[in-house]
Amino acid sequence: MHLVTKQWRIPDGMPMSVLKGHTGVVTTIAFSPRPGAAFQLLSSSDDGTCRIWDARHSQQSPRIYIPKPSDVAAGKSGDASSSAVQVQPTNHQILCCSFNANGTVFVTGSSDTYARVWSACKSCSDEHDQPNHEMDILSGHENDVNYVQFSGCIVSRSFSSDSSHTSKEENNLKLRNSWFTHNIVTCSRDGSAIIWVPRSRRSHGKIGRWTRAYHLKVPPPPMAPQPLRGGPRQRYNPTPRGVNMIVWSLDNRFVLAAIMDCRICVWNASDGSLVHSLISHQESVSMCHAV
Repeated sequence: MHLVTKQWRIPDGMPMSVLKGHTGVVTTIAFSPRPGAAFQLLSSSDDGTCRIWDARHSQQSPRIYIPKPSDVAAGKSGDASSSAVQVQPTNHQILCCSFNANGTVFVTGSSDTYARVWSACKSCSDEHDQPNHEMDILSGHENDVNYVQFSGCIVSRSFSSDSSHTSKEENNLKLRNSWFTHNIVTCSRDGSAIIWVPRSRRSHGKIGRWTRAYHLKVPPPPMAPQPLRGGPRQRYNPTPRGVNMIVWSLDNRFVLAAIMDCRICVWNASDGSLVHSLISHQESVSMCHAV
């Protein structure tokens, strides 16, 4: 059980800093891809908060992100922005977090069935006495939201790391296929994934900046062939169809999900149709990555 985040220097392995502040297990960490913010480290925790640290300086206070109180989030009266930051114990955990491609916002998934989108643009030194709440709440799952990811992140990283080895034609192809680089995909143990897309500028007056585009349900696994008529029939116990992890493909055209019942499911991100249900593993698939 770890409540701290530690950094080491590459290549000599010397310790850089130990970041203390979370009161629950640290569940996920991610460095910012934003230019000029390479040392900004995002962490999520079972204590129900996220923090953005300067990974080089453990003595510098992090910027703390706290979900809005339930009455404020529901649109009830109350001005949360007028109170000082008070990190109170919450009855839910933040299970995962992920930056968008340019590091300006990040998304989190929680045990309260919600995903949340937050602004990451403010520096750690700005307005320490003000709470930092989410800019949007994504509601649609019925169980823990255990993995989240923005589209466009893999394409962005490949551009920065392989720019000297990639042809102009390949870059143009990647850009054409990354036409939706601000979409979000979330998954849950409820057996589904959801693709969220930004609302058009004309509809920004409505509640929420992202809207649900496709609710991707994990299909039942294929049934094994039954014996001929009159023979003994095999009984099958139901298998869990929760989603452990979900990622975008390299070209952002598909989402790939690791399923608890040993499968990998692939959906078309442009229309939500199921493309493949891949069966080979003998145990629950815990992770998948696009390569």
